[in-house]
Amino acid sequence: MRDTYTLLGCRGCGSTIVAAALELTGFPWGYEEVDYAADSPERERLLRLNPLGEVPTLILPNNEVMTESAAIVLLLHARAPHAELAPEAGAATLPRFLRWLMFINSAIYPTFTYGDHPETWLPKTRHPERLEEAIAPRREQLWLQCAAAASDAGPWFLGRTFSALDLYIAVMCNWRPGRRWFLQHCPQLTAIAGRVEQLPLLNALFQAHFDHVAPLE
Repeated sequence: MRDTYTLLGCRGCGSTIVAAALELTGFPWGYEEVDYAADSPERERLLRLNPLGEVPTLILPNNEVMTESAAIVLLLHARAPHAELAPEAGAATLPRFLRWLMFINSAIYPTFTYGDHPETWLPKTRHPERLEEAIAPRREQLWLQCAAAASDAGPWFLGRTFSALDLYIAVMCNWRPGRRWFLQHCPQLTAIAGRVEQLPLLNALFQAHFDHVAPLE
């Protein structure tokens, strides 16, 4: 059995969420960059591990393969509760954490699954880009709902309790509709993203994945 986790990912994608979670656990882990949209030996390896060809795909130390970022986060929390990726079983914030973890993954995330490459889902349609045009307002509505649920007590989504929700927000604030939109319409989420990016354990990782992140002084 190996003692290292291996993450197959793409910089700036959802795999960045898992990379940040792994960094917080302190577990030894390696990273393999994969362009999941282009034919390559790396993509062939990804497809053998995950037939959907999606990232993140995580190889556990016993060589078992894990996919789906929420499942990975919950597994890592079970193995490394010190990383504070989720509230403990008896915590008052646990129901809210689980609700919004699943909301982000089941409601917001699919808007990118179908909107990033609409021609895949509407191959015989003359204007497949209209799918993304239809999805965009729905995505914004979902983010506004999520922002309204963020605690006023701060500094994190759950209030004083850090969790993997903050990692999701930090990464996804860089996706459509873009950082400027989030700053204007969801300033509380933008503030959370900035705090995550400046955490000493995560600053270098976010610098590597997103151009705008300033290094710690």
